[in-house]
Amino acid sequence: MASATRIGTYHATGEIKDSNCSVPSLSDKLLSPPIIAAVNTMDMFEAALNAPPKSLYLLTGNPLTLPKIVKRARDAGKGCLVNVDFLNGLNRDREAIEYLAAHNVEGIVSTRLDVLKAAQTLGLFTVQRTFAIDSAAVIASVKLLTQFVPDAIEVLPAVVAPKVAKRIHVAQPRMKIIGGGLIETVREIEQLLDAGINSVTVSNEKLWLI
Repeated sequence: MASATRIGTYHATGEIKDSNCSVPSLSDKLLSPPIIAAVNTMDMFEAALNAPPKSLYLLTGNPLTLPKIVKRARDAGKGCLVNVDFLNGLNRDREAIEYLAAHNVEGIVSTRLDVLKAAQTLGLFTVQRTFAIDSAAVIASVKLLTQFVPDAIEVLPAVVAPKVAKRIHVAQPRMKIIGGGLIETVREIEQLLDAGINSVTVSNEKLWLI
């Protein structure tokens, strides 16, 4: 389905529905609205609370601020994916993930398999972040799927996500793919969605369209 149609359908109905599922899954909640607002600062968080995207990708926070951030997001009807690699004041270990789960974080993003494995055992949505800087990096990312299968993979930069997705889908045909980084225009978002990318993380507030 063309992305323009997807975006138009979302605006018309307020949601993207799966006819085979009456209750949205966590994946549907966090990834179905195709634009995820990437939040790097508290000013951006304030803007994201009033923006259309229903999922927030948090790359800021610490043990003192995160509970309040997540509560405010939930009160605004938004789900939270938290990149633990960017948090201050927390170790990248199971105890940190338990802390985040206790404060209603719904998804964890990381490059570290041990962190993602801990998150998965706690029932959190897991996103493996991978940097597709060259063929060797892509091969290594695909090989990691023999050790751990996340709920989704974020590919950076977004422009190469469709090509990387083809390789990932050979190993895991149903894997959700998120494109992130260097997205500058609506047309680029449309092209990624048309190419089969499930969602995109966007830090440009002008592109927080749906």
